[in-house]
Amino acid sequence: MFRLASVAGVDLNVVTKTTLCTVIAGKSCIITHVVVRNPSINLTTAEFGFGFNANANDVIASALHSALDGATKYIVLKAADGAVRGVAADVFGIKCSVAQGAEATATIEIFGYLF
Repeated sequence: MFRLASVAGVDLNVVTKTTLCTVIAGKSCIITHVVVRNPSINLTTAEFGFGFNANANDVIASALHSALDGATKYIVLKAADGAVRGVAADVFGIKCSVAQGAEATATIEIFGYLF
């Protein structure tokens, strides 16, 4: 298992999918977990998920993560049972189903492997 990507400053106050990484040509990708860290503010409202589909919810379902209430906090989100694997050119991203309602960012790290 490897860190596939790390993206700082991910906007958690938008409801469009944000690209985090793209599966390289000739490969498939299994995402095992995602780490969300370094929130810029207390995340009391933002609900977000991760995935390859347009709603970014086919790997990790959208949910509220209110434990992210300070810059030193982090969460580890395990891929759901029955998560989808990505194939060449698929875009893995995050999408807020509910925006924070104020300027909010975090660092997102994606872990998994290519085959």
